[in-house]
Amino acid sequence: MKMLDYLLAPVALVGLVATGWWGLYQSPQRPANLAAQLEQDANAALARNGYDWAHVRMNGQRAVLKGAAPSEDAAMAAAETVLRSTWGGGVVVGGVTVVEVAVDPGKPVSPFVWRAEKLADGRIILSGHVPSRMIASQIEAEATRLSRGQTPENRMEVAAGAPGGNWQGVARFGLGLLMELDSGEVRLSDNTLRVGGTELDAAERARLSAQVSALAAPYRGVPLIKGLPVWTATHSADVLVLSGKVASDTQRRDLIGIAEAHASGEVTDRMEIAPDMPDNWIALAEAGLPEFARFREGEMGFYPADGDAGFAVEGEAPASAIQFLKEDLSGPLASGPDSVPVTIWADPIDVEVPEVAAIDFAADPAAACQSAFDAVLAANPILFNESGTGLSRTSGAVLDKLLAVSHLCPSELLIEIRGQADPAADPASGAARAEAVMSYLAAAGGDRQRLSAVGYGPDPSGQSNDNDGGQVKNRRIGIKVLTRSD
Repeated sequence: MKMLDYLLAPVALVGLVATGWWGLYQSPQRPANLAAQLEQDANAALARNGYDWAHVRMNGQRAVLKGAAPSEDAAMAAAETVLRSTWGGGVVVGGVTVVEVAVDPGKPVSPFVWRAEKLADGRIILSGHVPSRMIASQIEAEATRLSRGQTPENRMEVAAGAPGGNWQGVARFGLGLLMELDSGEVRLSDNTLRVGGTELDAAERARLSAQVSALAAPYRGVPLIKGLPVWTATHSADVLVLSGKVASDTQRRDLIGIAEAHASGEVTDRMEIAPDMPDNWIALAEAGLPEFARFREGEMGFYPADGDAGFAVEGEAPASAIQFLKEDLSGPLASGPDSVPVTIWADPIDVEVPEVAAIDFAADPAAACQSAFDAVLAANPILFNESGTGLSRTSGAVLDKLLAVSHLCPSELLIEIRGQADPAADPASGAARAEAVMSYLAAAGGDRQRLSAVGYGPDPSGQSNDNDGGQVKNRRIGIKVLTRSD
């Protein structure tokens, strides 16, 4: 027996040494290996659960959660995900023992927009921004309950920037109204709740509209609840569809001609002739079609004049299309004994700016933004009308690009618009042109607090105003990007 012990002793000693070596250098429980594995598991759990703004660095078994959190609620939920990302904690078992929340506040989204849409087949689509995942889950559950168990399509995203007050209560109030409509959309943009849609019963339209209008401050309710349209123009993908009734074939041909002249895609005619149709709205349709043809999506139509919207436009479009549409549907068309009330619900969208595609806005934002504005203005000078201070409609495209560039620049950067006076004009003309550009950008959705306008005297090397090229140079608009310390 002793001989056997002697023979086995070296083997046991070798096994003990190997076990110790593996425990010190190869075991998952070795501090360096354990921390690396926990960090990998935690970050994978964050990505799997949709916390793309967050990441973890491990200090032993202590996790440090970093990133730009859209809300305190989102930060706490992400920390809970990290804590549960692997097996239970402890010195022997391993795992995350503590989560230190070291997040930064996320960049506020402005405007803060949440949407709920009810389609004609009853399906519900939830989209836009919400303050937290918990609120998103509660809104989704409320939509499921109101639609009697039909699960909505959830496209909502957590973001910072929600206004104060009972935001969730207002969103759920709008959702309840939406469920009473045949179809429609609820949009909560900052403090404004817009409820639009179709309800065939006139009494129900009046009741629901009154509820929307009675929304308590600091929120404001705006209803656009309509009956059946008599005539509509609708964007569907790349097709502009004209449908409904018109009083004559002449009106029909005129509307088709205007649509085809301005639409970038196909125009489909589904209109019918109805000689007894009123025609006090046809001038609005003809005036609105050129800019409505530029919309990405939406509907423009004439509705019965029994307290409804009258002539209404909804949808999404470049800011210049919305601005020019408002001008075209105002003035003489909006006044007089036979005038039709006009309502425009349109939201601006950013256009593509190929001139800045190669610019990196992350490395040096101020320099990148300056280069972007310079590139856009060099390729697309801003033009003015015969007065010299009013913006020409041909400049709509460049103004849309400038607005899109401003949205790429951090909110702490200021944008100074510089107008140059031409030699033959009032020295104040430069300031007037800069003010015109600034006012346009602010009205189109730019941050007014970041914008300023400055006028300068004529360029000594300026050219004659007798030709278009000279006028463009002499009426030059420039943009200077400034920091708040400048």
